[in-house]
Amino acid sequence: MNNSRLFRLSRIVIALTAASGMMVNTAYATDEAKAATQYTQQVNQNYAKSLPFSDRQDFDDAQRGFIAPLLDEGILRDANGKPYYRGEDYKFDINAPAPETVNPSLWRQSQLNGISGLFKVTDRMYQVRGQDISNITFIEGDTGIIVIDPLVTPPSAKAALDLYFQNRPQKPIVAVIYTHSHTDHYGGVKGIISEADVKSGKVQVIAPCWLYGRSHQRKTYWRVIL
Repeated sequence: MNNSRLFRLSRIVIALTAASGMMVNTAYATDEAKAATQYTQQVNQNYAKSLPFSDRQDFDDAQRGFIAPLLDEGILRDANGKPYYRGEDYKFDINAPAPETVNPSLWRQSQLNGISGLFKVTDRMYQVRGQDISNITFIEGDTGIIVIDPLVTPPSAKAALDLYFQNRPQKPIVAVIYTHSHTDHYGGVKGIISEADVKSGKVQVIAPCWLYGRSHQRKTYWRVIL
Protein backbone atom coordinates (compact mmCIF):
# COMPACT_ATOMS: atom_id res chain seq x y z
CA MET A 1 0.00 0.00 0.00
CA ASN A 2 1.50 3.34 -1.03
CA ASN A 3 1.72 6.33 1.30
CA SER A 4 -1.12 8.19 -0.42
CA ARG A 5 -3.59 5.33 0.03
CA LEU A 6 -2.40 4.76 3.58
CA PHE A 7 -2.94 8.42 4.42
CA ARG A 8 -6.46 8.40 2.96
CA LEU A 9 -7.31 5.22 4.83
CA SER A 10 -6.01 6.65 8.11
CA ARG A 11 -8.17 9.72 7.64
CA ILE A 12 -11.24 7.55 7.11
CA VAL A 13 -10.48 5.48 10.21
CA ILE A 14 -9.95 8.57 12.35
CA ALA A 15 -13.15 10.18 11.07
CA LEU A 16 -15.20 7.03 11.71
CA THR A 17 -13.72 6.63 15.17
CA ALA A 18 -14.49 10.23 16.07
CA ALA A 19 -18.01 9.95 14.67
CA SER A 20 -18.74 6.76 16.59
CA GLY A 21 -17.41 8.37 19.76
CA MET A 22 -19.66 11.37 19.28
CA MET A 23 -22.67 9.11 18.72
CA VAL A 24 -21.93 7.20 21.91
CA ASN A 25 -21.53 10.42 23.88
CA THR A 26 -24.77 11.79 22.47
CA ALA A 27 -26.64 8.66 23.50
CA TYR A 28 -25.67 9.20 27.12
CA ALA A 29 -25.97 12.99 27.14
CA THR A 30 -28.49 14.57 29.49
CA ASP A 31 -29.38 18.07 30.59
CA GLU A 32 -30.08 16.93 34.14
CA ALA A 33 -27.37 17.39 36.73
CA LYS A 34 -26.61 14.28 38.74
CA ALA A 35 -25.40 13.99 42.29
CA ALA A 36 -21.83 12.86 42.81
CA THR A 37 -21.39 9.15 43.44
CA GLN A 38 -20.17 8.04 46.84
CA TYR A 39 -16.79 7.28 45.31
CA THR A 40 -16.48 10.76 43.77
CA GLN A 41 -17.49 12.39 47.03
CA GLN A 42 -14.90 10.42 48.94
CA VAL A 43 -12.12 11.19 46.46
CA ASN A 44 -12.91 14.91 46.52
CA GLN A 45 -13.12 14.97 50.31
CA ASN A 46 -9.75 13.25 50.62
CA TYR A 47 -8.25 15.64 48.07
CA ALA A 48 -9.52 18.63 50.02
CA LYS A 49 -7.61 17.37 53.06
CA SER A 50 -4.36 16.96 51.11
CA LEU A 51 -3.73 20.64 50.26
CA PRO A 52 -3.75 23.87 52.34
CA PHE A 53 -7.01 25.30 50.99
CA SER A 54 -7.18 27.71 53.91
CA ASP A 55 -4.16 29.54 52.48
CA ARG A 56 -5.71 32.42 50.50
CA GLN A 57 -2.45 33.95 49.25
CA ASP A 58 -3.33 33.00 45.66
CA PHE A 59 -6.46 35.14 45.83
CA ASP A 60 -4.51 38.11 47.16
CA ASP A 61 -1.96 37.68 44.38
CA ALA A 62 -4.65 37.40 41.69
CA GLN A 63 -6.27 40.66 42.80
CA ARG A 64 -3.05 42.62 43.21
CA GLY A 65 -2.77 45.62 40.90
CA PHE A 66 -6.48 45.73 40.06
CA ILE A 67 -7.46 48.94 38.27
CA ALA A 68 -10.87 48.53 36.63
CA PRO A 69 -13.50 45.85 35.84
CA LEU A 70 -14.23 44.59 32.34
CA LEU A 71 -16.33 46.89 30.17
CA ASP A 72 -20.01 45.95 30.06
CA GLU A 73 -19.27 43.06 32.44
CA GLY A 74 -17.21 41.37 29.74
CA ILE A 75 -20.18 41.01 27.39
CA LEU A 76 -19.56 40.96 23.63
CA ARG A 77 -22.51 41.90 21.41
CA ASP A 78 -23.39 41.46 17.74
CA ALA A 79 -24.37 44.29 15.38
CA ASN A 80 -27.90 44.26 16.80
CA GLY A 81 -26.70 44.54 20.37
CA LYS A 82 -27.52 40.92 21.20
CA PRO A 83 -25.00 39.32 23.60
CA TYR A 84 -23.13 36.33 22.21
CA TYR A 85 -20.39 36.06 24.84
CA ARG A 86 -20.59 36.84 28.54
CA GLY A 87 -17.26 36.78 30.30
CA GLU A 88 -18.96 37.15 33.66
CA ASP A 89 -20.79 33.85 33.12
CA TYR A 90 -17.50 32.08 33.76
CA LYS A 91 -16.91 33.68 37.15
CA PHE A 92 -17.16 31.58 40.29
CA ASP A 93 -18.00 32.98 43.71
CA ILE A 94 -14.55 33.21 45.30
CA ASN A 95 -16.01 32.43 48.72
CA ALA A 96 -18.20 29.49 47.73
CA PRO A 97 -17.02 26.00 48.72
CA ALA A 98 -16.57 23.37 46.03
CA PRO A 99 -19.67 21.22 45.44
CA GLU A 100 -19.41 17.46 45.87
CA THR A 101 -19.30 16.97 42.10
CA VAL A 102 -16.14 19.02 41.51
CA ASN A 103 -12.52 18.44 42.45
CA PRO A 104 -11.78 21.19 45.01
CA SER A 105 -8.50 22.15 43.35
CA LEU A 106 -10.19 22.65 39.97
CA TRP A 107 -12.92 24.66 41.69
CA ARG A 108 -10.32 26.89 43.33
CA GLN A 109 -8.53 27.40 40.01
CA SER A 110 -11.79 28.43 38.36
CA GLN A 111 -12.42 30.91 41.17
CA LEU A 112 -9.00 32.44 40.56
CA ASN A 113 -9.54 32.56 36.80
CA GLY A 114 -12.76 34.48 37.39
CA ILE A 115 -10.91 37.45 38.88
CA SER A 116 -11.06 39.74 35.85
CA GLY A 117 -10.43 43.28 34.67
CA LEU A 118 -7.44 45.53 34.01
CA PHE A 119 -4.42 44.98 36.25
CA LYS A 120 -1.04 46.61 36.72
CA VAL A 121 1.60 43.88 36.67
CA THR A 122 4.56 46.16 37.27
CA ASP A 123 5.75 49.56 36.09
CA ARG A 124 4.79 50.07 32.42
CA MET A 125 3.19 46.63 32.14
CA TYR A 126 -0.57 45.98 32.29
CA GLN A 127 -2.88 43.03 31.64
CA VAL A 128 -6.54 42.53 30.84
CA ARG A 129 -7.74 39.24 32.32
CA GLY A 130 -11.02 37.40 31.90
CA GLN A 131 -12.14 39.02 28.64
CA ASP A 132 -11.25 35.77 26.90
CA ILE A 133 -9.69 32.41 27.78
CA SER A 134 -6.21 33.98 27.77
CA ASN A 135 -4.68 37.24 29.00
CA ILE A 136 -3.58 40.17 26.86
CA THR A 137 -0.56 42.17 28.02
CA PHE A 138 0.30 45.80 27.26
CA ILE A 139 3.86 47.08 27.67
CA GLU A 140 4.28 50.85 27.60
CA GLY A 141 7.42 51.51 25.59
CA ASP A 142 9.11 54.84 24.96
CA THR A 143 7.56 55.28 21.51
CA GLY A 144 4.33 53.30 21.87
CA ILE A 145 2.62 50.17 23.12
CA ILE A 146 3.82 46.60 22.69
CA VAL A 147 0.99 44.07 22.86
CA ILE A 148 1.61 40.45 23.85
CA ASP A 149 -0.87 37.71 22.82
CA PRO A 150 -4.02 39.46 21.50
CA LEU A 151 -6.59 36.86 22.65
CA VAL A 152 -8.81 34.60 20.50
CA THR A 153 -11.12 36.91 18.54
CA PRO A 154 -10.96 40.51 17.26
CA PRO A 155 -14.00 41.65 19.31
CA SER A 156 -12.52 40.41 22.58
CA ALA A 157 -9.13 41.96 21.78
CA LYS A 158 -10.78 45.29 20.92
CA ALA A 159 -12.80 45.24 24.15
CA ALA A 160 -9.59 44.66 26.11
CA LEU A 161 -7.83 47.49 24.27
CA ASP A 162 -10.76 49.83 24.90
CA LEU A 163 -10.58 49.04 28.62
CA TYR A 164 -6.85 49.68 28.66
CA PHE A 165 -7.21 52.99 26.80
CA GLN A 166 -9.93 54.14 29.19
CA ASN A 167 -7.43 53.92 32.02
CA ARG A 168 -4.03 54.53 30.42
CA PRO A 169 -2.56 57.02 27.90
CA GLN A 170 -3.62 56.29 24.33
CA LYS A 171 -0.23 55.76 22.74
CA PRO A 172 0.02 54.05 19.33
CA ILE A 173 0.57 50.31 19.09
CA VAL A 174 4.04 49.79 17.62
CA ALA A 175 4.51 46.03 18.01
CA VAL A 176 2.57 42.82 18.64
CA ILE A 177 4.21 39.67 20.00
CA TYR A 178 2.82 36.14 19.58
CA THR A 179 4.43 33.90 22.19
CA HIS A 180 3.35 30.62 20.57
CA SER A 181 0.98 28.95 18.12
CA HIS A 182 -2.19 28.43 20.18
CA THR A 183 -5.05 30.44 18.67
CA ASP A 184 -5.76 32.31 21.90
CA HIS A 185 -2.37 34.00 21.56
CA TYR A 186 -2.87 35.55 18.12
CA GLY A 187 -6.46 35.07 16.87
CA GLY A 188 -7.72 38.48 17.94
CA VAL A 189 -4.95 40.57 16.40
CA LYS A 190 -7.19 42.29 13.82
CA GLY A 191 -9.19 43.77 16.66
CA ILE A 192 -6.23 45.95 17.64
CA ILE A 193 -4.25 46.47 14.40
CA SER A 194 -4.88 46.09 10.66
CA GLU A 195 -2.98 44.38 7.89
CA ALA A 196 -2.28 47.82 6.46
CA ASP A 197 -0.59 48.80 9.73
CA VAL A 198 1.83 45.90 9.31
CA LYS A 199 2.49 46.38 5.59
CA SER A 200 3.21 50.07 6.07
CA GLY A 201 5.70 49.35 8.83
CA LYS A 202 3.62 51.19 11.40
CA VAL A 203 3.36 48.03 13.50
CA GLN A 204 5.87 45.21 13.76
CA VAL A 205 4.61 41.67 14.42
CA ILE A 206 7.08 39.40 16.21
CA ALA A 207 6.51 35.64 16.34
CA PRO A 208 8.47 32.37 16.54
CA CYS A 209 9.75 31.26 13.14
CA TRP A 210 7.77 28.02 13.44
CA LEU A 211 4.43 29.62 14.38
CA TYR A 212 2.74 29.44 10.98
CA GLY A 213 3.66 25.81 10.41
CA ARG A 214 2.62 24.69 13.88
CA SER A 215 -0.70 26.52 13.81
CA HIS A 216 -1.46 25.13 10.33
CA GLN A 217 -0.63 21.58 11.43
CA ARG A 218 -2.88 21.85 14.46
CA LYS A 219 -5.83 23.06 12.39
CA THR A 220 -5.25 20.30 9.83
CA TYR A 221 -5.21 17.58 12.48
CA TRP A 222 -8.39 18.85 14.10
CA ARG A 223 -10.19 19.02 10.76
CA VAL A 224 -9.36 15.35 10.18
CA ILE A 225 -10.61 14.35 13.62
CA LEU A 226 -13.78 16.43 13.53
